[in-house]
Amino acid sequence: MARTNDSEFSRVRILVRDFPTSWRFYRDVLGLTPVKGHGEGPYGEFLTGRRAILSLFDRKQMEAAIGAPVDHPKKGHVPSVAVVFEVPSVNRTARHLRGLRVPVVQGPTDRPSWGLRTLHLLDPDGNLIEIYSPLKARR
Repeated sequence: MARTNDSEFSRVRILVRDFPTSWRFYRDVLGLTPVKGHGEGPYGEFLTGRRAILSLFDRKQMEAAIGAPVDHPKKGHVPSVAVVFEVPSVNRTARHLRGLRVPVVQGPTDRPSWGLRTLHLLDPDGNLIEIYSPLKARR
């Protein structure tokens, strides 16, 4: 592999068990813009912001491609990776998600040591999603 400074980060790919449900979650609940695929799988991409790509890929297809099982988050355990989104208002996003009956794991919560206000939830596969806004400087 090339040295790190010779590579460019491309995307985050989330391996999912139920592609259509996950596709609808990222499109309809989180409001991401589909740029590749139409929700039928096994692969699709979303644009997040101006350039970042978040892709979904059917877990069974990845297992077949690498010839080994791919572990998924276990209920009651914190996953080892979080997908993080910055939003203008965590409170407004929390109200929107609750209106859609999306269960929130934690928040909104001020985290002064992080400089953030955060909201945490799980996607349909149990992957951790963090939504944050920078905390305003207090005068």
